[in-house]
Amino acid sequence: MFRSFRRASLVLAFCTATIVAFAAEAQKPTTPVDWVNTFIGTGGEGAEYGGTMPFVTTPFGMTNWTAQTRQNRISVSSYEYDDTYIQGFIGTHQPAIWMGDYGYVTLMPEMDTTNYAPEARRLAFTHRDEVSTPYYYAVKMGPDPAHKILAEMTASDHAGYLRFTYPHGSKANVLIEATRPGIEGFVSIDAGRNEIVGYNPDRMDAHLGPLALKNFKGYFVVRFKQPFAAAKVYEGVLTWPDKKEVKGDNVGALASFDTSHGEIVDAQVGTSFISIEQARANLDAEMPSWNFERIRDALKATWNQKLDIASIEGASDDQRRIFYTGLYHALLYPKLFSEH
Repeated sequence: MFRSFRRASLVLAFCTATIVAFAAEAQKPTTPVDWVNTFIGTGGEGAEYGGTMPFVTTPFGMTNWTAQTRQNRISVSSYEYDDTYIQGFIGTHQPAIWMGDYGYVTLMPEMDTTNYAPEARRLAFTHRDEVSTPYYYAVKMGPDPAHKILAEMTASDHAGYLRFTYPHGSKANVLIEATRPGIEGFVSIDAGRNEIVGYNPDRMDAHLGPLALKNFKGYFVVRFKQPFAAAKVYEGVLTWPDKKEVKGDNVGALASFDTSHGEIVDAQVGTSFISIEQARANLDAEMPSWNFERIRDALKATWNQKLDIASIEGASDDQRRIFYTGLYHALLYPKLFSEH
């Protein structure tokens, strides 16, 4: 028991050191992307609320990735700075609060027990345990120091890379939420490929206009580096251990992993508006290997190249931060829609 507690303490210390070291580096702006504050506009009320989200994405990226503190919809964004719980990590296409989302997918790391509803699976966090940049996001979340999960994200044009570090000895699970209540979708487990695939047909802006687009779907392929110890699909509040796929209302999947030889679970998510096969092709093209740091560093270089199109002289630190943050937001939309 003492060894388990000591190991959990060492893992927590590693998680803390990772975030602290990255935060310390981010506090010394040396390149244009270092000046971006992704939290500007994510809090406040009424006219003070900017309706923005702290996206990890490429300039004009097709799919953006953010921590999900609440379920987004028209006039509600995925991330609100004043929230104190995280429900998941969403691949979203909602650029700002006034527009709805479409074809989204959410992943959530869990341990020991499993919960499907957002309110039940949410984990507490504080901003001092959070790092957010356009190319990298990290947060520690959990009820107490011995039960915290470190979640990290980086991205490419059509894909996201999520890395979860669990306390030693815990049962590591990852929930994939394909659709929400009232939305019929599809999810399937392919253990031979270490993949969970599916689609989400939700298009919220259909409520704002006459175009239903009945054949619309956002497709996804979630590929794991580690093999499944177990995997199952669910529909609503029911789980189907004997099924490998399900089509219906509020569907998703849960994958479990053996962490006796390591506490890290890696997931890469390819997205597409064409097909599951195309989502896999996008993932193969953009993330052909399991190298989180290389993808993160490449995204940082991409943002610096884009943000370097403009420079300012004689500005204060606050003015420089506002300028580059505004330029970052200007480079988020319109979105890339072509695929590999």
